Amino acid sequence: MGIEKFIMVLLVGYALLLELERREKIKGERYLFIFIFRTERGKEIISKIARFKRFWLFIGNIGILVGILGMFAIFFFLYSSLYSQYFLKQSIGGVQLVIPGVTIPFWYGVLGLASVIIVHEIAHGILAIREGVPIKSLGIALVTIIPIGAFVEPDEEVLNNSNSGAKLRVYSAGSFANLTLAFLAFGILVAFSGFFFSSGVEIVDIAKDSPSEGILEKGMIITSINGEEILTIEDFKKISMKIKPNEKIEIKTDKGVFYIKAGRNPEDPSRGFLGIFVTSPLKKGLSEFLFLALSWISFLNQGIGLINLAPIHFGVAATDGYHILKEILSKLTLKAEKISMAISTLTFLTILLIMIAPKIV
Repeated sequence: MGIEKFIMVLLVGYALLLELERREKIKGERYLFIFIFRTERGKEIISKIARFKRFWLFIGNIGILVGILGMFAIFFFLYSSLYSQYFLKQSIGGVQLVIPGVTIPFWYGVLGLASVIIVHEIAHGILAIREGVPIKSLGIALVTIIPIGAFVEPDEEVLNNSNSGAKLRVYSAGSFANLTLAFLAFGILVAFSGFFFSSGVEIVDIAKDSPSEGILEKGMIITSINGEEILTIEDFKKISMKIKPNEKIEIKTDKGVFYIKAGRNPEDPSRGFLGIFVTSPLKKGLSEFLFLALSWISFLNQGIGLINLAPIHFGVAATDGYHILKEILSKLTLKAEKISMAISTLTFLTILLIMIAPKIV
């Protein structure tokens, strides 16, 4: 989906919500294109989950450790990325906006973001109640029909008067839940790989001016080379190692049998070279849907869970990382807020420079 279609979806969704609001089918707060809906439904369910106090104390303490380590990890990643892009002129990854239909697939993006938001805020709610902090309401924020955030609104006065351990457990809970979900989703992908992938290898790219160019095509499934069956990528690697320069190679695919004269490997002239890049082929239907859904759930929960640990204050709201940093510094200095804001500004500028680096470097 391009930017034009994305804008169209936003406008149609905006018109739909306005009509539902006019008919009094929905009630919420509207700020131009942003809709905020609050409810007290769900508070009882969260309270019931939070009643296992010893368990959640254990989980909360692990969350503090993960939150602090994650904050240092995101610091290291951001500053390493900044240094690499501006001084070494190399990219080791970066930061980009997450926009369904523009920077990520629309439906898988919406599903992944929904999982991030729901798990994150429920975790905050559970730990807040566990620490004796009442929940005022639950809610969701939308840009027309696209979810951009959810919230469990704790009693801020009670939370601010809680001890440091309680506050750190509440602040760390969201990102810890996101990282846990990312790990679980990835674990499912690995454990049940046989359900998601079929045998053979799929061609995903062909090197320019290579022996395979003009003969093989992207998307073909290779099932054997020189009569040797290929079931996995490991099979493909082992067989590829045996190929010699100028050797005539028979490649059997789902689109027929092809013959290629191997070239010389640029990195090792004694080895043959086909010039194809492969991956494991996804099964179609339900397997493909579940694989892509779990992949995006894992990817977005990991990425957003970590970036939320970067200490940034946006003026009207702050990341969990900012609250964690400020709480830790408050035990070390009376200037915790000033130092936290200075680090926040530095972190925000770092992210901004990383995002614009490809355009100016």
